[in-house]
Amino acid sequence: MSSHPEADSDVAGIVDRAYELISFAAGGEPQWGAFRALFADQCALALRVFPEDPTVTVMDLDEYVVAQMREGLSDEGYAEIPGERVVEIIGDVATVHQRFGMQFATGPAVPAVDVFCLARVHGHWRIVSIVSDMDRESSSRSARSA
Repeated sequence: MSSHPEADSDVAGIVDRAYELISFAAGGEPQWGAFRALFADQCALALRVFPEDPTVTVMDLDEYVVAQMREGLSDEGYAEIPGERVVEIIGDVATVHQRFGMQFATGPAVPAVDVFCLARVHGHWRIVSIVSDMDRESSSRSARSA
């Protein structure tokens, strides 16, 4: 955490809003317009979009919008449920290490980690990049404790 609670709250609010907007009920889809507004114009994402993806893919926001809506997902619905997070703010840049669960229509939530990089652009926090992958160690711990 920084020594500026208001900035911490602003950054956390952007991250919370991203999770709200990417989640949707069966028959719907993410609120793409509002979701896009959270990002800087030239953002980059490097992530394993779905647990079964063999590799992390580097893409821009337009490519992510296409990748996120795999066939049938709109019929099922999808949610990302935030968990523990660590926020670090240094001047006009911030990182957020965010644990979350990918909740598909069937099965338990899949644990994953997003690392957000944000910058204050023209007085407003914007997401500049997200790197993300499945939290395989958390999955292993859950399987062992079941």
